[in-house]
Amino acid sequence: MAWVLLGSLGVTASAQFNLHNYGVELSHPPACAPLRDAEVPKAATVGFVFGALAASASYWIKKRQEERMQPNKVSHPREWAIWTRLDRKRRGFVTRKDIRSLCYRFESDEHADHLSKLLDPYGMDYITFRTFIKHFKAVQMMRQAARLKLWHRCCGIGVAGNVAGHMAQAGEAGQESHSAQKPAALFVYYVPPHPYTVSDFQADKRRLEEFPVTYAVIEYPKLPGACKVQVEPELGLLVDIVYSKDRKKVDHLVPRRVAAFNDCSIRSLEGANKLSMKKNWGHASKGISLRSFPIDSFAPGTFVDHLALVSYMKRDGEVYQYSVKAPARNYLLFHQPLLDWIVEQMNEQKDTDKWEEIWPQLQQGDYPTSSWIALGAGEYTDYGSTHFLKPLDEIVVVVYDERQMPDGPDMTSVLGMFEDNPPPDGAVMLHQTFV
Repeated sequence: MAWVLLGSLGVTASAQFNLHNYGVELSHPPACAPLRDAEVPKAATVGFVFGALAASASYWIKKRQEERMQPNKVSHPREWAIWTRLDRKRRGFVTRKDIRSLCYRFESDEHADHLSKLLDPYGMDYITFRTFIKHFKAVQMMRQAARLKLWHRCCGIGVAGNVAGHMAQAGEAGQESHSAQKPAALFVYYVPPHPYTVSDFQADKRRLEEFPVTYAVIEYPKLPGACKVQVEPELGLLVDIVYSKDRKKVDHLVPRRVAAFNDCSIRSLEGANKLSMKKNWGHASKGISLRSFPIDSFAPGTFVDHLALVSYMKRDGEVYQYSVKAPARNYLLFHQPLLDWIVEQMNEQKDTDKWEEIWPQLQQGDYPTSSWIALGAGEYTDYGSTHFLKPLDEIVVVVYDERQMPDGPDMTSVLGMFEDNPPPDGAVMLHQTFV
């Protein structure tokens, strides 16, 4: 402001000089001493320059303040989790091609043109994070529609206690012990709504009809008394469900694909008398990798014998191993004996203790034709068993082929996966942020 004032004084002196030349006298001369004629243009110029510099400085200060207020992971964690998958080069913007690629990865080609035009209406090929946030509901709708399309007529089931000692480590032991020879029971984490029953109200949905699976985020539970949330890294197995001709039981299962799965669980929840109540707390309470391994056999000596899984957590910029590297072949039950046991439990499991009947829920969903089955979580590391998750934590679950990675993924690869880089060959991964 001082320099602007100086410029003003210079202009005032110049004006006085010009008026005097035309015979105009000022009755009240300026309080400051008049400048000599030669100094007037110089003072005005200097004042103008410094005034411009002051205005420029003010502009850049304001710009810096705006930059500090730019949306980021802390202010918009949900949007950031998706954005980082698009802006992998960290340029600060994405293009229409990036938006179309997002839709194609979700097999949502029908949304590609509409979404790219919505985010970039003038065809500038310059979509910022702020614009992405503005239209994020449309992005969410596309992703949710794509997930539901992939999960059409598909239910979600989990195997509890398929690793000796895990349930004790998770505080869910019950009758399970380190000497167990088979899993404890099945639980359901998702039952698709009956396809021919239309509900007028969202509230009419039963608890397990809320679709819980996402690829990028986990919603921290807002249920009363919910605390101590943990990742449960598991092998996810997609199977076709084949029913008997009279539809009175499940006849057998046909394995199709294997993925990295996060059976995220609440360890402490007031009033929860069934395990499934700690498994599905609504949208974004589970996770599955977008990519998966196709399989044509679940028999000994096949591809599945070489799979292992491990998980990591990132907190405050530091990465920690969250679970012990676990070969899938170390499950208590695996191969065909596991599939046979699952079929038996689907048909005969009773409603006792924390477990529920499975068959009535399959009937309720009008006999789902497939299921993503979480085969069981492994043991936690010391860090994983003592550190529960909180918002802004990130997790990575990796399923990998031991023949290609005998020691599992190296830390360079793990750090890259937290940046949404593709996993090494022979691996599929799930990266989620807690919001």
